[in-house]
Amino acid sequence: MGRKRKSLTGEAVNKMELVFLVCTGQLTAREAARRLGISPKTYYGWEKRILEASAKAVENKPSGRPGSIPDPEKEDLKAQNRELQRRVTEMEMQLKVKDVQLEWRETLRQAGLIRGPEKKKEQ
Repeated sequence: MGRKRKSLTGEAVNKMELVFLVCTGQLTAREAARRLGISPKTYYGWEKRILEASAKAVENKPSGRPGSIPDPEKEDLKAQNRELQRRVTEMEMQLKVKDVQLEWRETLRQAGLIRGPEKKKEQ
């Protein structure tokens, strides 16, 4: 679904038209201010805002979702998570090594190459 665009009021369109006429040299700023019933100083403020908004409206913007602001607490938790995952992997490897050592001991014991207690059977 597309977003609904706000339609411009007649007053806004009138202001933009007068700024356009001034920018193209077809009208003086003083005359535009007079037609709008404002001071030239106020006119120049409006002109500046209109031109800045127009420039921003046609600016190239990166596509996709806007980037998020980094959250230090979130980044810290991610780092802790990575460290814990690394530790779990290390412990899993140590357990695998222990299992292999026990299997070898049992194999060597059964072959009569070493003596020791028999491996307890799990119930």
